[in-house]
Amino acid sequence: MDYPEFEAEFKQVYEAILNGRGDRDLSADAARLSALAAQIDDEDDREDAYLEVSVIESAAARGLAEPPPEIIMRAREAYTEAVRDDGTDAERLTRAEQGIRELERIADGGDPDEQRAIGSLEHILMMLIGALRDDAMTDRTER
Repeated sequence: MDYPEFEAEFKQVYEAILNGRGDRDLSADAARLSALAAQIDDEDDREDAYLEVSVIESAAARGLAEPPPEIIMRAREAYTEAVRDDGTDAERLTRAEQGIRELERIADGGDPDEQRAIGSLEHILMMLIGALRDDAMTDRTER
């Protein structure tokens, strides 16, 4: 399985959450998505998928009547934009750095649990930034 296939499945569940979910069993959805995430070959993509599964698990833990907090939805949107893999490494690095700043801004308005969740997203972006910088250094030394 590749990440875009997983993402399509995740988005269906996430949209159901945003649109009122009805009688959907989010625990079953989380278990199914977790099993799909485990099948993703690329380690970074697999970690991203598990992070998204945690969003569904959080929603399941809160119960069916309560959608994810607005702050978490904004943080996820900022994160999704920051980790896009199109463009040059320099463009991706700039996006990731902007994403860190945006997540920090969003987290300032959150409670401690929300700040921890957003901090997890920031941590992943920091790892991406490190990898992109390492790639840039490797490219320079190979010339």
